[in-house]
Amino acid sequence: MLLTRRPSASPAGRVRRWIRQRPLAAAVLVSGAGAEMLVLPFLGTPAAILRPGVADAAGLGVSLPLFLAGFVLLRFPQLRTLAGVAAAALAVLALITCNLGGLLIGSVAGMVGGSLAFAWTPPHAPLPPTTAAAEDRAAPAHRGLPHQTSHQRETPPCPAP
Repeated sequence: MLLTRRPSASPAGRVRRWIRQRPLAAAVLVSGAGAEMLVLPFLGTPAAILRPGVADAAGLGVSLPLFLAGFVLLRFPQLRTLAGVAAAALAVLALITCNLGGLLIGSVAGMVGGSLAFAWTPPHAPLPPTTAAAEDRAAPAHRGLPHQTSHQRETPPCPAP
């Protein structure tokens, strides 16, 4: 009996469980926004919109950390609040530095993804099933006492002046 293995879950089940334990939508939006801001200057868009120079280096300094914030959301979901706030702040900063924030699409995706990451909560572990016997043992002191609401309780009389 000690040498037998418990059958493991299917690979698809393990992937689903891994995805459920991470803010996947937020990570995809944040990483997508960072990647869009990284790639946009190299696509050959009109020079009137994208001006190389100092803004290019500042755009790299904003879009690369935004892309990495999406990676952090996938790899370390316990850092979701820090990564979410950082992603939203970087997306707002990208409006100034990244050629109109990746033509606004990247900034909006980064802000929405950062907000989703900040709001995401991990799923709770299922509680063990309770039985009637366990509930009876949990609160024996309340057995037999009538249930009273606040308006049914007797109030002590006020002292006479």
